[in-house]
Amino acid sequence: MRAPNPSVTQPLVITLAILALVLGGCRTSPRPDTKRDPSIATKAEPDSKVVADTPSVVGLIENVSMYPVPNHQQDLAVSLVVSVRNAGALSTAQGWSLEVSSPSRRVPTVVEPVHVSGYVEMPGTNGTRVDLAKEDLVQKTAQAPIAKGTRVKGILTFVLSKTSEDELSNNHTSFTVHFKDSQSNPYQTPKSVIGGKAQPGAKQLKKSTQ
Repeated sequence: MRAPNPSVTQPLVITLAILALVLGGCRTSPRPDTKRDPSIATKAEPDSKVVADTPSVVGLIENVSMYPVPNHQQDLAVSLVVSVRNAGALSTAQGWSLEVSSPSRRVPTVVEPVHVSGYVEMPGTNGTRVDLAKEDLVQKTAQAPIAKGTRVKGILTFVLSKTSEDELSNNHTSFTVHFKDSQSNPYQTPKSVIGGKAQPGAKQLKKSTQ
């Protein structure tokens, strides 16, 4: 019997080995997954639940009343009739504050509301007397959440220490009320100017004294 030719056998063995590797790679190659990735499908669709669970509150200063604080004539009380309307998810309103922008440098720039009691004439109502304790907007919006499409109106009272009414009247002093919803999203009312000529985008208010 003739011995095999080494020059022929060696290339043949190498060729067969390469072919075996190629076929093995084809068998072990993973099949593409034709199923849709649920995470991708979720991202492609709008998350309506997140939108539905977000409050959307709008506030507006409707009237203002300024008067000396009883027994503290050097301080000025500012009572604002403010309405808030919610166009989103059920929410309370909290964190109320008043921003005052005035040419008078002695006027405080940001103050917190105070809780007062007693019956007074509600500004802009032509003689209607209201109980300030019951109409306190801080308590009304904290105790009962504002439903979607609902508007709540009440009174916010602030005290400006060592300030007189003359310092704020007819000199382009403006008021802006700041507050937050139950998710701590910040809001503010449009700027309201007391007397004088209102700036663009601001609402001009007529003052009424107690």
